[in-house]
Amino acid sequence: MMSIALAEAPVFPALAPPLTLRLRQETRDLHDRIEANARFARLMAPDLTMAEYRRLVARLHGHHGPLETALDAVSHRLPACLVLHRRLTRRAALAADLRALGFAPDDIAALPRCEAHAIRSVEQALGALYVLEGSTLGGQLIARHLNAALGIGPATGAAHVVPHGAETGTLWRDFRLALDAGAEAAQFDPDAVIAASRHAFDVLDRWVAGA
Repeated sequence: MMSIALAEAPVFPALAPPLTLRLRQETRDLHDRIEANARFARLMAPDLTMAEYRRLVARLHGHHGPLETALDAVSHRLPACLVLHRRLTRRAALAADLRALGFAPDDIAALPRCEAHAIRSVEQALGALYVLEGSTLGGQLIARHLNAALGIGPATGAAHVVPHGAETGTLWRDFRLALDAGAEAAQFDPDAVIAASRHAFDVLDRWVAGA
């Protein structure tokens, strides 16, 4: 009996998961660590005090200001579709919040600044932006809590909480699309973006937990 050899099914390489999925999965431990950070955890406490909130805003000002300045310096190397001028708004909002919370200009200028962010590559910038942009997503919930617990809103000390306003969802979606498209087109190294994001999470966590 003549046997007929069956043609082998073609083997296709497995598709790499989208970069944003990898980022979510491979930074989960650090994201959880930040949520457990005592100062961030207190932000949603029903007995949050104004003194606690003022200290947190001061720490965030010391972190976000230098980071946004570093990102500004490499903005010309990033995709224009990221429209960074619409994203890098928290240093100004935090400074306004501190003034509304009773800090004098000299007090603000004297606050410690975090200099742990060295943004020298596209990958480092995208990794840091992933942390910054992701942190805007719970802003509406936090804003409602701050209004209920402390009686403050955007004009009285909480402008940085929802820095993108009604554009929050759109800017997050556009950022994720840009990350995935850039990684698929090999415009940057996805592994380096993930490493940079992990570094940015770690720096934020350690800075906010500091004295």
